[in-house]
Amino acid sequence: MNPMAFIWLVYAAWILLIVYLTVSAFGAKRDTEEHMPQRLGLMVAMIAAFLLPRLSIFRFVNFAPVNAVLSSIGVVVTVAGMAFLVWARQSLGGNWSQIVSSKQGHELVTSGPYRFVRHPMYTGGLVACIGSAIVVGGGFVFLLILLGAIFLWRVGAEDRLLARQFPEEFPDYARRTKALIPFVW
Repeated sequence: MNPMAFIWLVYAAWILLIVYLTVSAFGAKRDTEEHMPQRLGLMVAMIAAFLLPRLSIFRFVNFAPVNAVLSSIGVVVTVAGMAFLVWARQSLGGNWSQIVSSKQGHELVTSGPYRFVRHPMYTGGLVACIGSAIVVGGGFVFLLILLGAIFLWRVGAEDRLLARQFPEEFPDYARRTKALIPFVW
């Protein structure tokens, strides 16, 4: 298979994921307050991730395409991460939010992938970024780094929000379920 085909597969998968997340957002419950800085921060991070590899100092991350075996593994990892993310999004239903925010009629979801980790959408997104970085390099390397930092901040922020909203249920759920990596952290 042509190495460029793997790159196009990864980009096509991301486009499909973005379309899915955009369309599925229409059924989400309303946020109780607006958080424009969070939305802008996420957008700036994604734009920066794909502009940074264009700077000569960071050209070393533009290592793709690699061999077909490694690219195949990267595509499988990308799709697996996205599948986990979509499963988590489906499990959340109307409780999903693009930002860290309380929802009207918010419910604590502990089923589906939330049985294994408290933040499976972040887990899936990071795994998809790792697979994409293997295949494409460049912007996905920086996306992994920047989203990783944002997701780590959001894990803490979401845990604090859920602890306030669900003072009876969340502490027990947090004790029995790891944040991002099953059985580890």
